[in-house]
Amino acid sequence: MVLLLSIRFAFAMSALYLNHFGLEKPPFQITPDIDFFFSGSHRGDILTALLHVASHEEGIVTAVAEVGSGKTLLARLMLSRLPDNISTVYLANPCFSRDEIISAIARDLGLTELPVSIEGKLASLHQELLRRHGLGERVLLVIDEAHTMPIESLEEVRLLSNLETSNHKLVNIMLFGQPELDELLRDRRLRQVQDRVIHRFELPPLPHDEGTAYIDHRLRTAGWHGGKLFASPAIDLLLKASGGRARRINLLADKCLLAAYAEGKQQVDIHHVKSALRELQVDPVAAASANLPWRQVLPISLGLAVIMTGVALWILKPARPDPPTHSISNSSTAAPTTQTPAVTTTTLAAPTTTTLSPATPAAKAPTDKAAAALARTTEKLRQPNLHGYTLQLAALPSESSLTNYLGFIEQHIEEPLLFAHNRQYKGKNYVAIYLGQYETEREARDTLNKLPKQLKANQPILRTWQGILQEAK
Repeated sequence: MVLLLSIRFAFAMSALYLNHFGLEKPPFQITPDIDFFFSGSHRGDILTALLHVASHEEGIVTAVAEVGSGKTLLARLMLSRLPDNISTVYLANPCFSRDEIISAIARDLGLTELPVSIEGKLASLHQELLRRHGLGERVLLVIDEAHTMPIESLEEVRLLSNLETSNHKLVNIMLFGQPELDELLRDRRLRQVQDRVIHRFELPPLPHDEGTAYIDHRLRTAGWHGGKLFASPAIDLLLKASGGRARRINLLADKCLLAAYAEGKQQVDIHHVKSALRELQVDPVAAASANLPWRQVLPISLGLAVIMTGVALWILKPARPDPPTHSISNSSTAAPTTQTPAVTTTTLAAPTTTTLSPATPAAKAPTDKAAAALARTTEKLRQPNLHGYTLQLAALPSESSLTNYLGFIEQHIEEPLLFAHNRQYKGKNYVAIYLGQYETEREARDTLNKLPKQLKANQPILRTWQGILQEAK
């Protein structure tokens, strides 16, 4: 009740400055609103990746972000964009007991009369999942704030991932949570859960340029049509104090607009930000020092962005045993990574091993290497009983970009086993790049862990060859 009154009060205060600035609705509410979704800082790429996984992959996926970074908004937007053949169960508050969580999932799927025993509930749920599978439906379970789940409940959810037909899992699972979720999954009692995590995505804090774009995006969405509403010094201090967290930016920006309105000003100045900071009792120096990682990552990311303009980057963290955290590239443009492949026709036998070790720099890969990489994929996808894994490194906007990328990658990998695949998405052509072919998931993940730091910055993602073939079909 107190929270509801606080939200209503904040909304009423925000409404005071709407007419003053010519806004149609409050631009900086802290409650998730999918109309305000910001696709920069690779939020859009993560959304594309989640939609792809929900429609194609089978297993457990985790999405991790600091408090107030936008993971709930991302989850809700993903759910709103899923195709009609995916049935969803969304648990916003997963603090259920082992017995309650199965009942909650079953109720969301329309099962109202359940047996008393947990075994009976699981059997009824299994039958419902089989029924939906027979109708061509996929079932996606999305759990928000998963870091708050009891271990017993999380283990019970893991048992759902065991429900399958001879060829397919009956339910896909996505866990959204704060970094404590990683710590929870490291618990030895949950090692079987961790082993089933096929992808890990991470929302980074917003760096300065993306934070500036985020504020402008929300203002424009709310109806702002003028020039710079926040002076540059005000933006600098606000973003420094917020640490790049979306919710903190919203809180500060809202109070800044209210302070400017109270003075009858048409622009937010730095003293308005200082006023907001005093009200929220935020120390901008402490807030900035607590968020150094993205500052350290930024130079590397920008360097890679120069080489790979337009590269679609997926954010993945391997699940075993203590997953490394991938840095985030901050290029402002990125190509989609969910494309329908167009298979080339040249054939060439592919080697069977990959050696990862430092190599002498190579200026530029010759064009025939690009053709060979494309041909290896064609040959691979023609194999009968296709199985195994590979690592998707990037999706490039053209074959000419592929040539440049091959030159870049040879600086870090000696004689790489590279595959390239022409794909089309929304009328545009792209080239997906894959590294290696591995018999087991563990072998692929071990290779992923050993990739040079420069390639990990591009957030490689684990893929199955069968999944790539199904995309082509």
